[in-house]
Amino acid sequence: QRSAIEWLQKMGYFILDLREEKRREESPRKKGFPLMRWFIYPIFAGASPYQLMIFYRQFATMIKSGMTLVHSMSNLRTQGGSRRLKKVAAEVLPILESGGKLSDAFAMHPFVFPDLHISLIRAGETGGTLDSMLERIAEYLEREHSVRQKLRMSTFYPKILVLAVIFIPRLPVLLMDGFEPYLRATIGVLMTLGLGILALWVIFRLLIQIPAFRYALDLIKLAIPRLGKTVRMLALSKFYRVLAAMSAAGAPLSQSITHAAQASGNWYLATKLKRAIPDVEQGKTLTDSLRRTKVLPYIGLDMIATGEQTGNLDGMLDKAAEYSENEAEVGTMQATIVVGVLLLLAVAAYIGVFVVRFYAGQYANVTTQW
Repeated sequence: QRSAIEWLQKMGYFILDLREEKRREESPRKKGFPLMRWFIYPIFAGASPYQLMIFYRQFATMIKSGMTLVHSMSNLRTQGGSRRLKKVAAEVLPILESGGKLSDAFAMHPFVFPDLHISLIRAGETGGTLDSMLERIAEYLEREHSVRQKLRMSTFYPKILVLAVIFIPRLPVLLMDGFEPYLRATIGVLMTLGLGILALWVIFRLLIQIPAFRYALDLIKLAIPRLGKTVRMLALSKFYRVLAAMSAAGAPLSQSITHAAQASGNWYLATKLKRAIPDVEQGKTLTDSLRRTKVLPYIGLDMIATGEQTGNLDGMLDKAAEYSENEAEVGTMQATIVVGVLLLLAVAAYIGVFVVRFYAGQYANVTTQW
């Protein structure tokens, strides 16, 4: 906005008011029926972080080797990893052949490529650093995939305990009545549990479309003792990573903060972080602007201040992201251990109730026969 005002003033205009023009075309995310937008497209039209990571890594390697965009996309059409991404590459290729921009072509597939990726690619196109931007996106997705893998490994034992709650208490049925009654009993429990989870998921997907519900839910996550700190650190690590990538691409700070806040995945924190944008546009330092939001920890602000003073802002933001990820990983491991122990005790108590009921029934039968 400040650059636009300066440009217009050089042309001899006196600026009274300047506003960004809103695009009239409908976003692809808003097209179609709500059922398709909320349930079908996000699940079946998207790609996993791991698949996108491989796609971007291959793309960056081809661009660095000197291939043109058209040649690279043609190769990705045949070896782009998942079937979905190959299809997307085939649809993007004609646009590139006709002289279109890569960012605009990717924007036509919003359920595959998030707004963050498109913004980074557009910044790379503007600054002539498309290959490095593709590598940064791949690295970001690789870290996200690594965090998800660690969460899956750390929650594997609790998941086994949940299955044990379903199958172990029905073992007396297997011993006394046979396999078929045991199978019917367990399948009934699984179907009831599955239908209940599906109903909760549908309700959640409907409610999550309401901004007020999303905001309140993210606020509740942060308020949970111990778990809230882990959620905060995970969100801030994403904020640091994206802000570093946007800063390295030479994007304006206001735009960088907007995309980084949205990438944090927490609406409450994103709303707080975006309050730094007016201060940045007024010429204040990034450190002072973010300090006024009262969201970032002191160590993160110190790292950002050091980066601004030394001219290595993106490097210090990456360091802050590593610190937040390590803190979140420790908190996740601790929470997983606690949850595992609690589930183990719950399973033991649940099975104990069945054992007591079984022997109580046997004792009642024996006393009745006497």
